[in-house]
Amino acid sequence: MSRTLIQHTLWVIDAGARDFRYKTIPDAVRILNTVFFPNCLGDVGTNFTIDAAIAQQATGTITPGAFDAVVFLVRDVTQSLPVTKLSQTLTPTTVTNSKVLGNTWLGLAGGDLAEVFWDRVYSNQEAANSIFHEAAHLKSGQGDAMHTATVGAPHGGPGLKVLAAQGGGVINPSGDDFDFYMKAITSRITLRTKIP
Repeated sequence: MSRTLIQHTLWVIDAGARDFRYKTIPDAVRILNTVFFPNCLGDVGTNFTIDAAIAQQATGTITPGAFDAVVFLVRDVTQSLPVTKLSQTLTPTTVTNSKVLGNTWLGLAGGDLAEVFWDRVYSNQEAANSIFHEAAHLKSGQGDAMHTATVGAPHGGPGLKVLAAQGGGVINPSGDDFDFYMKAITSRITLRTKIP
């Protein structure tokens, strides 16, 4: 049986974020490429092999591949793209709880949308964690259920850390985080190619 080789790019699109001395978009992308994605390569089940996985900062319109993901970085919660551009409403908890670092909107016409609130992340590591977390929501198609997902082989032990509800502040991702994300990569989803 032949395996499908997958090349995955997580596109990080600046939709109003502003770099600071202690956190920059290039540094968050670098962490994704040195800590996260080298651990997201290899066989997934019996049908897929993740051959390459990277994060890439983008401006303007992108041309995503079949297995890619897109996360938008917005300045703050008041600049949420679905709210300002698509007439959606944030939950009161998302608005008031500063520990909610991003949001993923599932079931939107034109494709789901994942975003991170840049002013709520306080370090490059927290930014990378949050981008990875929202991309996992997007690719898996799961809302809050993702936070408590149980992951089987090959790790199946430590549980989700970065992908748990308060995953932005976690220092190190777990093997289960990587396993969950790798499985999610194999899903084909409709992606937004530019800021709405």
